[in-house]
Amino acid sequence: MKPSPSDAGGLRSWDSYRERSTPWMIALLVNTTLFLGRPLMRLVLWPIVLYFYITGSDARRASRDYLRRVLQREPRARDILRHFHTFAVVFIDRVYLLSEREEKLHIEAHVTDDALRTIRAKQGCLLLVAHFGSFEALRVKGTRRAEATIRIVLDRQVGRMAMSLLEKLNPVLAARIIDASRRGPELMLDIKQAVEAGHLVGMMADRARADERSLTVRFLGGTIRVPAGPWIVAGMLGVPVVLGFGMYRGGRNYECRLELFAQRIDFPRESRDAVLQDCAQRYAARLEEQVRAAPFNWFNFHDYWLEAERDGTAAH
Repeated sequence: MKPSPSDAGGLRSWDSYRERSTPWMIALLVNTTLFLGRPLMRLVLWPIVLYFYITGSDARRASRDYLRRVLQREPRARDILRHFHTFAVVFIDRVYLLSEREEKLHIEAHVTDDALRTIRAKQGCLLLVAHFGSFEALRVKGTRRAEATIRIVLDRQVGRMAMSLLEKLNPVLAARIIDASRRGPELMLDIKQAVEAGHLVGMMADRARADERSLTVRFLGGTIRVPAGPWIVAGMLGVPVVLGFGMYRGGRNYECRLELFAQRIDFPRESRDAVLQDCAQRYAARLEEQVRAAPFNWFNFHDYWLEAERDGTAAH
């Protein structure tokens, strides 16, 4: 295995973790999900969850560290299993949502009036999301009803398993991906063109890569790195920023929330860094509220807190 890049805090960067699935495993899981149906597939999930729980020491350790913070107690094995199982359920439901079979699920949407007006105006905006809950449920219920075309900024070189799933089940959506591996002016131009066309551009705002500019913010009692990119893009383009959260609520139920973060973010030259920091911290605070309300929806299974390695909070 190649050496793992580390962030400024000495922890492994999330994009250095090797994907544990393979194309044939993804294909098998997708075909089984569509063939068996959701009720039977939920039963089949438990042996899969147990396998990943037993063999995934990194993910298990990261889950324990996170749950200790959000539950404010020492997590039990059943808590970690529930965390893994929630991730697995959301994954198989993604198969239904990408294949346009959302009638199997009940998705309740809560969209603030200002967010709905912004999306329907088709003036173009950024939709900031996180590795939390279901982006697909949010896409289907929160944005489709507003007839908004969504473009997702995604690095095709990192999440190859996710890309293969997307291309297999929804090639139209896959074709709308804005490839973040291009970086620099080319990526900025792609985003600018999408926004000017009135599209909703989705960007992940909860974790930074080792080689990108980041901001350090407070989150769940610790400090984390989040990407500065989404806020820089919003300021440069002068577009509205909408926050999106899609939570799995058990059974076949999902709850989606869309809310306007800012109609416009301005960066005065003398206070640019302060504005960036303020935006990132306000976002982290809002994300924390959602995470505390639906704690098992958190899907960052890697070293996440900067102080984890230093003070031993992520120990086995």
